[in-house]
Amino acid sequence: MQATFWKHVASTCASSVFCYDLMNEPLVPGEQIDHWLAPFGLEDLFYVQKITRTPNGRTQHVIAKAWVDQLVAAICSEDRRHLVTVGVIPWALEFPDAKPLFYDPVVAENLDFVSVHFYPTANEIEKALQALKVYAIGKPLVIAEMFPIKCSIEEMDRFIDGSKTVTQGWISFYWGKTIAEYAKIESPTIGDVIVKEWLEYFSSKRIN
Repeated sequence: MQATFWKHVASTCASSVFCYDLMNEPLVPGEQIDHWLAPFGLEDLFYVQKITRTPNGRTQHVIAKAWVDQLVAAICSEDRRHLVTVGVIPWALEFPDAKPLFYDPVVAENLDFVSVHFYPTANEIEKALQALKVYAIGKPLVIAEMFPIKCSIEEMDRFIDGSKTVTQGWISFYWGKTIAEYAKIESPTIGDVIVKEWLEYFSSKRIN
């Protein structure tokens, strides 16, 4: 079903995409499970999904490679020009000895670049930078999600600058309001202020 979905997306959108992200933060269970979604979410929203419920004795690496290869083949049957990636949670940030699953060199053979999501914690910027290095596997590396949720903008700036040696690109969020529109809000929430300050920082940041 996913391969059919991506085949149609590629045939329709090949002229207007930057890349294809196969799934946001996929998980691979090690045993039979009943639910597709992970048990953790953000209020009533869930951003993490498992790619199978039935390992049937297969290793996580075998499952991940088969899934990636099948979906990449479906996309390439319609569009061989644009890049394909998978946006992942950097488990090495929580578990320093964790090895990448989707960015194991064999699993990632048919992916064009590494896409990781980083939300560094205050006073732990160096820890985040060390975790990032785990994903330097010889392919271009893009931090495709980042935002100062758990740290200050100044610390995020240190993280970005510190990541330059291994990273080729940085992507953050845009929620539909411009900086000028945030500035016109008469009674801004704390969230409005943080987003406005981040957009101002991010739009003016230059990587040398």
